[in-house]
Amino acid sequence: MRMEYHYSDLCIPTEHLLTDHYNTTEYAPQYLMPSQEGEYEARSSVLVDGGDRFGVSAVAFDKYEELIWMGNQGGHVTSYYGPSMQKYTSFQIHESEEVRDIVTVEQGIYCLTKSSLRHQIRRGIPKHSFRSGNMVDMQCLFQQSSDKLLIGGHQNKLIDLDLGKMKETVIPIQEEGCAVLRSGGGSLVACGSACGMVALRDLRSPKTAEHTFKAHSACLSDLDMRGDLLITCGFTQSVDGVAVAEPYVIVWDVRCLKGNTTENEGAWSIQVASPPLLLHFVPAFSGRVVALSGDGHVALLHVNSNEHEEQSIFQVDTNNSVCSVLDVSATSQALVFGDQSGHLHLFSPQHNHEPVFNNFSRDTEFGDPLPDLPTVSFNDTTFQFSSIPLPSLTTGSKWFNDLPAEFFKKVFRKPKPIDPEVLKTMKMQGPIGYAPNNKTCRRNQMPYTEDTLEDLNSPKKEEIKIVPQPIPKHYQKMDVRYNKQSSNDNAELENLNKSGLPGLEATLPNSYCNPMLQVLYYIPPVKATLLAHTCAKEFCLSCELGFLFRMLDTSGGAPCQATNFLRAFRTVPEAAALGLILPDRGADSRVDLVALIQSWNRFILHQIHYEILETRKKEKELAYIANSSPPKQRLANNKLRNVATPTVNGQYEEYPYTELEFLGSAEFDGQEEFQEVREDGWHTSQNQEGAGDNNQVQNCVNHDLVNNHQSEREESDISELFAIGRNQLNRCLKCNKEEERESVVLACALQYSHFGAGAGRGEVSGEVRGFAELVRASLAARRSTPAWCDQCSRFTPTTQRGRIMRLPPILAINCGGVTMHEKAYWAKGSPKDGIESKRGGSSKPCRYGLHCARPGCRFKHLDRPISSQNNSLKSPTHESHCVLPHQLVIRLQSDGDVIITDKADQLPTESPKPELQKNKKKNITTQSEEEYTLCAAVVCVEDNPKNLVAYVQTASKDSEPHWYLFNDLCIVPVCAEEVVHFGAWWKTPCVLFYMTRSDRQVVHDENHS
Repeated sequence: MRMEYHYSDLCIPTEHLLTDHYNTTEYAPQYLMPSQEGEYEARSSVLVDGGDRFGVSAVAFDKYEELIWMGNQGGHVTSYYGPSMQKYTSFQIHESEEVRDIVTVEQGIYCLTKSSLRHQIRRGIPKHSFRSGNMVDMQCLFQQSSDKLLIGGHQNKLIDLDLGKMKETVIPIQEEGCAVLRSGGGSLVACGSACGMVALRDLRSPKTAEHTFKAHSACLSDLDMRGDLLITCGFTQSVDGVAVAEPYVIVWDVRCLKGNTTENEGAWSIQVASPPLLLHFVPAFSGRVVALSGDGHVALLHVNSNEHEEQSIFQVDTNNSVCSVLDVSATSQALVFGDQSGHLHLFSPQHNHEPVFNNFSRDTEFGDPLPDLPTVSFNDTTFQFSSIPLPSLTTGSKWFNDLPAEFFKKVFRKPKPIDPEVLKTMKMQGPIGYAPNNKTCRRNQMPYTEDTLEDLNSPKKEEIKIVPQPIPKHYQKMDVRYNKQSSNDNAELENLNKSGLPGLEATLPNSYCNPMLQVLYYIPPVKATLLAHTCAKEFCLSCELGFLFRMLDTSGGAPCQATNFLRAFRTVPEAAALGLILPDRGADSRVDLVALIQSWNRFILHQIHYEILETRKKEKELAYIANSSPPKQRLANNKLRNVATPTVNGQYEEYPYTELEFLGSAEFDGQEEFQEVREDGWHTSQNQEGAGDNNQVQNCVNHDLVNNHQSEREESDISELFAIGRNQLNRCLKCNKEEERESVVLACALQYSHFGAGAGRGEVSGEVRGFAELVRASLAARRSTPAWCDQCSRFTPTTQRGRIMRLPPILAINCGGVTMHEKAYWAKGSPKDGIESKRGGSSKPCRYGLHCARPGCRFKHLDRPISSQNNSLKSPTHESHCVLPHQLVIRLQSDGDVIITDKADQLPTESPKPELQKNKKKNITTQSEEEYTLCAAVVCVEDNPKNLVAYVQTASKDSEPHWYLFNDLCIVPVCAEEVVHFGAWWKTPCVLFYMTRSDRQVVHDENHS
């Protein structure tokens, strides 16, 4: 018994419903659609994009929105909205292959071509493309679930694709390909091949076919499945061997096919007026089928009816072309057809002019409409701009032009200038002037003046605008956090660092030392020493630096964190006593980073030196306990030898020294007048170190080792690299008593106090010759200062003279630049905050005004441009201070003095003064000569907030040395001129590192080997 089920839908006319209560019974009779000509009629017809060149090859109704998707033979996809078929989106998915099938999902659509599968959202943005070597000639798509697709084609395999993992599973089949995939809603899926074979497969085990039968003798044209019914159409083999289209539709009952060997059992045919080419079930009706022929004839069939029942037939205008595609909406209210002429035709029932594609479609997203603004002439001065309403705020509660109160400044109206006639008749009585009223205005009233357009446009001489030089972005403080799981952060990091060198994150407290860590890492002798150091100490900075350097070596250019080093750094009591540990909440804006990083440089060299010595001492004790010969002890003699030459492995020969100390910026200061308070609360070391110098003759036994009491001491690899041997002679000018002591310093601090007596009062001495002279005066300093004399038993004028006994392989220089006087040396051509001395009272106006002729006047001149005032403070050679020399040639004389030459200009610096040389009778010869090259520099960027960066010269095995700027995670290459030039107002040098030429040659040979 054959039954037909009908599901009511909007496409059924209400007048056909049985509403008479006399005709209704407990079981109402089935309702059949009346047989009539032209049950559906055309609603819209459009020429698709590219229809003039390509025909329509795929069409599908959207299951979630009121959209129709079309693909043509040129690889182009277009969507149309609603029954009017308004174009929604249009995009290209392949350059040459045709679109063969389209499936809609909740997130977008999947479009199949011959060799690829494309996923795009409905707005046209592509998500991804899937290609595989198993996709040779694909033809059809079938959606098994929300995350799985079954792909078939003219090949002996099916592809089961997991959309979440984008992983394919190949299912081999015995049939000659799979051109059509349809399912009736159960677990069975019908696979039809071009040769006419149909295989029924279970989705739970698709590798084996449940049943296979020959549907048509020649080839299969199309099939569809609904429930247990399967319909097919195709071609048969004629007597002449030509494939002829069969003028009927074959209906198969799947339940009868299972287990039967006879193929024709459970099958019947329905005659059609025109041979069908495409078939599709109507979802809203049970057993209702749409049969489309190639010439555009459409027949609505009942698969459960008898052969003599009338069929609803209508014609599609195909423009003398072949109708190639067909689809039916989920509500059965719309049919869409596509032909080879590039047209798309939409049909709906005669009574329904506004068909709906889905029962519960969601809203389609459209672009925002353009605002309809009035057209106004540019010369229209009467138009009111306030008549145009502002659009609604998308985010926030205020407009961008609603600035807060702190961005506004109250400006009062300028008073009208006093009448010259009043000034002529005015009589002064002290600071008050009296004049008769000239009757031009009321008594005690002065009207405000209104600036006209000419007044505003006229230049004002008293207003001089100075535009400071902007700070480049890669010098500024950057808040970038590295996250391995975030692709956006990784992309940002790649833009900041394209050099392949590892950076250091600055997210932890005390990360201000990152530039110095990078400098130490790229000094090969220091790096080799720290990598070779190991000890059992819990918080050893040398070990932590070695571990950090090893992590940077193996990072492969990825950013690293100095977490363990900073944790150990916080436990060192000397670092806390020196104020090098900042609070966890971050560095205070008042902290002077210039002084902080120089103190950190002195501390880290001192700490590493003593940690290496302590480790060596414990090794000797363990060797002594184990009754083994201890390692050879390196002893220090009373006399200092020359600079050691580097060996093959990067270590240096031994040299003796007496005691290790640091040369501060005021080692020879002894008076309170030289005590200065640095900016932001940091104090100079002149107070403490100077006090020690006052008592150096008295307390020489406690603080320094005199020549008669020198003892043998060991030295470390750090002292071999950085130590400067000095001999200081103190002579009392009253009794001529002399005291001599020998010491070693690891970092040389530049001393600015000897550069002319007027330098401290805002004048620059004419004797200043540049950076080389400043280094020479700091290494071999001479000074006269009051000090305590034991023989005189009082403070007497004392001459202090420093002599250099040996030069280090690596010269570390602390540039100072903390006090106002030191900053004035590095003052640039443009104005810089804080250059003027606070004690000088520079804010006071000059009493001479325009008639002031003093070149170094420190008072303010309101009628003089600021740039001219700054230029007056500079000497003719002051511009040379802004450029550091790349190479220095230092010659050590036999008397302990040094001669420093800038290799660029070959102008030797000033040797000892003539008045100090006239008493010397012996000949002075050159004891040693070293050529130093700049290899690294730490610079402070005067920004808000301040920032520390490092210039480092690196050299790989296959390339020449290059300069790089290290700003935490930002690493960019820079030119050599940018490294040594400090002409910008925001750039101040802090720490410099010069390496001898012989040592650099050894490092270069090791890299290339």
